[in-house]
Amino acid sequence: MTKIEFKINQELKQIEHFHKVDNPISPVSNKRDHDIRQDMGMIARDARYYGIGVTANRKGDIGTWTNADIKKMADYYKAQGLKDATIINYVSSLRSFLFETKRTNVKVTNGELGLRRVMEYNDKSLEAKGIDINEKLAYFKEKDVNVYTQLKIAEIAGLRREEAIHAGLALAKGYSVLKENIILELKGSWCKNGRPREIKLSDEKIKEIKELQNYAKNAEYRMDRNLKQEKDHLSNSIKAEGFNIHAVRHSEAQARYSELIGKGFTEKEAKTTVSKELGHNRDYITKVYLAGK
Repeated sequence: MTKIEFKINQELKQIEHFHKVDNPISPVSNKRDHDIRQDMGMIARDARYYGIGVTANRKGDIGTWTNADIKKMADYYKAQGLKDATIINYVSSLRSFLFETKRTNVKVTNGELGLRRVMEYNDKSLEAKGIDINEKLAYFKEKDVNVYTQLKIAEIAGLRREEAIHAGLALAKGYSVLKENIILELKGSWCKNGRPREIKLSDEKIKEIKELQNYAKNAEYRMDRNLKQEKDHLSNSIKAEGFNIHAVRHSEAQARYSELIGKGFTEKEAKTTVSKELGHNRDYITKVYLAGK
């Protein structure tokens, strides 16, 4: 960790509501502490390349920013080939950090930066890729206990990569991930932005999780890798088979949406439920998973 990254972490920890996971960290964006820390670390490391904060960096301080500085940053990331949506997220984190640490409240808009968020509603599910998840699960069940366990629980509940890894480890250790035997309970430390959530499961999925726990507990589940190594292992293993964990989430989101509609939910109610279960706090993100529905 560089001096400037350390200083960013220290400053964020001084913010009174830094550890409140039920509210956004900043009134100027919906960014939370985990995302801001990650984004600001990258922004700080790149500052020298777009001509900002070089002197401040030597002192371990992010320094002050003007609208012109943010324009330089946005132009730099555009030149690196980053998509507008990604740059908008970085600018949002920067705005939050500058505001929360009482440096400045920058007013430059995304439009003034020449940034436009264009959402793509292409179907990115396993089905759209021509991937048979049951075939892949059978393959990994024979080949890799960890990947099978993580992929299976991700397929059951549409979990993110890190969530699936934590849940898989809990199953392998013999811990129950079910609350009241009907709800999948995800701890805040497992989830993006530190936001715990619960997912109500069907009887069939509860049965699958119990079978998975019995499998993982009695198989040779590896526990010697750290989180980064396990994330890389999972990603690389399934990438070699032509898909990624997000395709699994897309498929589960679409299946869950159809299930709820079939139970008489309105489109809005179904989308709200799916959004909550996926751990989203922005409806338009869920719409991407539902291929524009």
